[in-house]
Amino acid sequence: AHLPGPAPADWAQAPLDPAVRAVLVGFDEHFSYAKLCQALRYLMRGGPDCLLVGTNRDHRLPLEGGTAIPGTGCLVKAVETAAQREAFIVGKPNRYMFDCVVSEFNIDPARTIMVGDRLDTDILMGNSCGLTTLLTLTGVTTLDEVKGHLESDCPARQSLVPDYYVDSIADLLPALGD
Repeated sequence: AHLPGPAPADWAQAPLDPAVRAVLVGFDEHFSYAKLCQALRYLMRGGPDCLLVGTNRDHRLPLEGGTAIPGTGCLVKAVETAAQREAFIVGKPNRYMFDCVVSEFNIDPARTIMVGDRLDTDILMGNSCGLTTLLTLTGVTTLDEVKGHLESDCPARQSLVPDYYVDSIADLLPALGD
């Protein structure tokens, strides 16, 4: 997407595809003000009949060496703020994705483990779907955070506690050989 002309009045005149009935916000390394303007225009044109869908709300994506980049949640929040409405999140921790997988495959939640490195997405989804949860400490979560949630009396915080944890996903490799 590009902004036609130098002024906001020009941006509002960019053609819109009449077939568009939803705005999907996902990871986009080329997210721009032009795309934000276009998303808002589609949502305003379609009103509540134009769906606003986000893939996830991850605030940061961890990189090697302890650095991070902004996550998709930042982009979702930008569109939500502009549109003044909340996106329907289809990814973690929303159980929508899990329900779609269950409807396609014969999955027994009691025999399924959710492995992830984030409490607020991976572990929360696993716990809310009745799965065994395994936290890997290679992402943004620390063991001290887990302990804080475990010792809390707050049900929302308790829902973030995994069943198990490992320092790294590589710790599971020996078990896969059995």
